[in-house]
Amino acid sequence: MSNTMILNTAQNSSNLFSLQSILLVLLFISCNLLFAQGDSKHYNFDFNEDSVVDELVVNYFIGTLDFARFTDGATKKQYKLLYQRQENKQSMIKLTPIPSYFLSEKGERALPKIDSLLFSIPLTKKADQSLLWLLDNCLTKTKSSNKYFSSHSTFQSAWLKEKPALPANYRLMMNDSMLVKALYKTQQITDSTSSTYITYLGKFHASAISLNRNDVNAVYPIKTEIPKKFTLYQSAHGIYIKKDSMYAWIFVSDGALYNNIQKLEWESIIDIKTYNDYVIVLNQPYPAIQNSIFIVDWKRGKMVELNRENILSVYPNIRYMESIEVTENYLYIFAKNKPSSDDLQEIKIDLRLVLEEMLKL
Repeated sequence: MSNTMILNTAQNSSNLFSLQSILLVLLFISCNLLFAQGDSKHYNFDFNEDSVVDELVVNYFIGTLDFARFTDGATKKQYKLLYQRQENKQSMIKLTPIPSYFLSEKGERALPKIDSLLFSIPLTKKADQSLLWLLDNCLTKTKSSNKYFSSHSTFQSAWLKEKPALPANYRLMMNDSMLVKALYKTQQITDSTSSTYITYLGKFHASAISLNRNDVNAVYPIKTEIPKKFTLYQSAHGIYIKKDSMYAWIFVSDGALYNNIQKLEWESIIDIKTYNDYVIVLNQPYPAIQNSIFIVDWKRGKMVELNRENILSVYPNIRYMESIEVTENYLYIFAKNKPSSDDLQEIKIDLRLVLEEMLKL
């Protein structure tokens, strides 16, 4: 065998060995990623204090709590606690329905111990005003057949003497059956239980990336347009008002409530304008294109979502509303097919007609 043939054979063997090594490394990495995506922790302990050891299996998906399965050691019955991860419609609210077993005497003894193993976000008994505003609107949101509105809702603002601090993440246990039912409907959860954990991702009010400012790392809250009668402050996903020396939340954006995609890591409010005592909000459900306009009557605690089909009926190919202006009695909407398009269309709406209908609510 010639030296050239020996060299080629050695090179081919070396290349084959290198290829096999690469494949083995890739297989090792893939297996590690696969196991990292789906991981679980097992606990054997007498959680319900009936002198029989129970079992708790906590499952994770890509490092995030997915669900837990509790087995009562005495009855061998299993109960599942499902954590609502960030999926398609992303919401400031995440729900974990609580099986009725945990409302029994045995279950009530077990639940606090299980809770401490499942959640890192603290449990509290008091909701901040931004969450209360959101819960009011979840409970009262109603579809509308009105020409101008696709939906309307009612809220009751609590006026505070001090400027609100933007909330952190926290959890509540909710036992109000009407509200729990409304939350399940909003979040598209099929469950008949009357109790749920609410995880409120309030930290995104202050930590989201700005979409329409030069400084993408905006520091919230931001003081916005300043009318003579009141002042508005915007977080990444909400608005509160200052009237005289009092403060109140008047708007919180939410992907599930308003049936659109909302990446919480990005600011969801593009523009805010005022007309008399009304606040007009243009939202941005990034990365979606179809956005919405809301009009808030903070004096009466009423809000409407404008009917997109009516607004854009003149331009059927238009889906994205880029900005709004208010001049005299008119709302001007500047819209186009998608954010990257240069073909901007102007839409003019008489606010007097819209608000005349809103006053009937």
